[in-house]
Amino acid sequence: MAGARPVEIQDRRQRLVTLALQEWTLWGRPRIESAGRILGRPETAGPGKPRTEHEPDYTSRVLMYWSVLRGSEFPAERALLKDGSMVPWSAVFISFLMHAAGVPREVFLPSARHWDYIKRAHDFPDRTGFEALDAAREPPRVGDLICATRAWTAGAVTAFAQLASDDSRGTYHCDLVVSIAPRLLGAIGGNVRDAVTWTDVKLDANGLLQPSPSRPWLAVLRNNVR
Repeated sequence: MAGARPVEIQDRRQRLVTLALQEWTLWGRPRIESAGRILGRPETAGPGKPRTEHEPDYTSRVLMYWSVLRGSEFPAERALLKDGSMVPWSAVFISFLMHAAGVPREVFLPSARHWDYIKRAHDFPDRTGFEALDAAREPPRVGDLICATRAWTAGAVTAFAQLASDDSRGTYHCDLVVSIAPRLLGAIGGNVRDAVTWTDVKLDANGLLQPSPSRPWLAVLRNNVR
């Protein structure tokens, strides 16, 4: 076609970041710090008002994430708890990003539980896929997943070495790293304040994650996918 511009195809690692940023923009670009404080006034947080899973259009978006994980015949009711709120979907969101970016299932097995893919990356490190590294020793890179313990697991699993045991099974949260600056990292995750949310995470002088009470970082899932 005369005058057509050449198209640059991103690799899968780059596509993950682009897709996460696109989803974040779709949700109104909500942004917080790792301690949970909202950054910026809602009316100035992005191109539109930050959205939540409680709004019909965004409930439908979450159901789309579920359908990618469970298939088109997945009953919508299974994504709801008895009180009408949505079943936690943060791992579902990460699984959606991996699928949409074209990461093969044998490289990243989709799951509704973060522990499943954290444990797999720990037990079967893949130099062309994902490998779990100690967040206290390894600085994250753009495109990596950063993972923290949650709820009761935060008190039971306090060291990376514990991932070697199946007793580390529990509740976790992972975000995708989309930017790194001196002393500060930006990561996007799902089901954070009922939305797809950007979290500012403090780094030390060596680029290591600084844990907070709400995000006791445990592992970096190094993304070696191309």
